Amino acid sequence: MSLAKDNIWKLLAPLVVMGVMFLIPVPDGMPPQAWHYFAVFVAMIVGMILEPIPATAISFIAVTICVIGSNYLLFDAKELADPAFNAQKQALKWGLAGFSSTTVWLVFGAFIFALGYEVSGLGRRIALFLVKFMGKRTLTLGYAIVIIDILLAPFTPSNTARTGGTVFPVIKNLPPLFKSFPNDPSARRIGGYLMWMMVISTSLSSSMFVTGAAPNVLGLEFVSKIAGIQISWLQWFLCFLPVGVILLIIAPWLSYVLYKPEITHSEEVATWAGDELKNHGCADTQRVDADWPCIAQLRFVGIWQ
Repeated sequence: MSLAKDNIWKLLAPLVVMGVMFLIPVPDGMPPQAWHYFAVFVAMIVGMILEPIPATAISFIAVTICVIGSNYLLFDAKELADPAFNAQKQALKWGLAGFSSTTVWLVFGAFIFALGYEVSGLGRRIALFLVKFMGKRTLTLGYAIVIIDILLAPFTPSNTARTGGTVFPVIKNLPPLFKSFPNDPSARRIGGYLMWMMVISTSLSSSMFVTGAAPNVLGLEFVSKIAGIQISWLQWFLCFLPVGVILLIIAPWLSYVLYKPEITHSEEVATWAGDELKNHGCADTQRVDADWPCIAQLRFVGIWQ
């Protein structure tokens, strides 16, 4: 099957699923509009699984269908019969409701900042600088890993992108310098400790900031809707700060004691990081321009809080 035919099949599949569900009789006790809305929802899920187009576009299409077909998908006959009820206005309000959430825009801003990290190479430069500065001892290197993750966490709302996409590519190059490899007895030399610090760092940084991980933001939405409590970015950070500082101080040291690496001192790590920084050279115009949104985002966060 050619790529074009494969995409056509993936495009048609959600529409077929939605059409079939529309033809199925509405289950007893369920409002017709709820069943029709469920059909659109299932079709959207099928589309996201097959992904003939980006998931974001699929979501927008689903919302658009619901807004246009609101008389059949969102509102019941009683609401539509009310002369004071403006279906078009209420449908548009429903479609735009998600964009009025401050949490959504907070995450959006964090993703923009994360993109600036990636384009400018700022995240990698920060990681290399700290590894160079603190990499002569294995214990301080463990602290460096945690600090790097914490510095990147406030503006990278995906711990996978942050730890896996920025920190890990730097740290994974260190164990081979000492002939320490995974799934091998040599892992005890230094690799095992460094990888364990990666786990600790992402756990700590993800908990310390609202924008450190996507589930935090989702949890805030639930708390806001269920309990009516609004928690700001700064309130979350200040509440977790005492615990975070204690964990930052204790976790690398405790891991070092319980799983002490064979190599405790070395100049090679700092030398390698210094060479990598030199290879990066001076930031070019494109990267410098990409840094400005990052700086602006920092100022805005400070103003909002």
